[in-house]
Amino acid sequence: MIEPVHDERRWRLIAFAAHSGETNMAVDEAILEAHLAGAVPPTLRLYGFDPPAISVGHTQKIPADLLEKAQARGFDVVRRPTGGRAVLHYGDLTYSFVASSADGTLSESVSAAYRQICAGLQYGFKLLGLNLELGDAHTPYRHLHDCFHATTGSDLHIGGVKIAGSAQLRRRGAVLQHGSILLDQDQRLMPELLPAGASASNGGPRHVNLFEAAGRRFSFPELQEALKAGFQSAFEAGFQTEPLTNFELGLVARLRAQYSCAPAPANRGTS
Repeated sequence: MIEPVHDERRWRLIAFAAHSGETNMAVDEAILEAHLAGAVPPTLRLYGFDPPAISVGHTQKIPADLLEKAQARGFDVVRRPTGGRAVLHYGDLTYSFVASSADGTLSESVSAAYRQICAGLQYGFKLLGLNLELGDAHTPYRHLHDCFHATTGSDLHIGGVKIAGSAQLRRRGAVLQHGSILLDQDQRLMPELLPAGASASNGGPRHVNLFEAAGRRFSFPELQEALKAGFQSAFEAGFQTEPLTNFELGLVARLRAQYSCAPAPANRGTS
């Protein structure tokens, strides 16, 4: 049964928790579908991946040997409902935000909606002493495998080096945007998992780590409070911490399997 929203001004925060990659992607889509059904208000969610995972874009071709290399490192590989390139979810914080363009909360313009949502991140990290800037919308990236190899208009950077990458899915007037904010990820790890040259750099760092840029480490509760405050400022709305609804949990159970990119079992028969 769909649970209706009684207070249209009440927005929701789903507190940080770590899940498998398949579950995380299913939860994000379930929130989108629940919002479309009128069952939940605009929702900000913060999460991690356990075990660590590589997520690939909805239509991205998985690079050769990625599944084997990831499995050898203990990483899952999952497919996102959104587009974009491969992202390593290890030493990062992932966020998702679901709201509507149909009701005017978000712009119908894709680039403008990115700016609106990224403003919540920017306000939040300014509270932590960091000034993040939007990237160049004209940076080419479609030939690349690694999301953090290019900084586009949907991404945030410090001094031209990417710290957060985001992707969007639009469905019947509703918007799901999710993205990865790098906290303390080894610069060498993702290039080692991808084919040679697929994550090449210009000699500089591949990405910026938030903890290094800030000169200190933050706990997940600290990051959550900063981002909550940032989104409240960006959208002039209040967020109340609430769990997933039973309607969403039912959707998650049905959606989870479609996001797995696990290799098929070896054929033990004779040819």
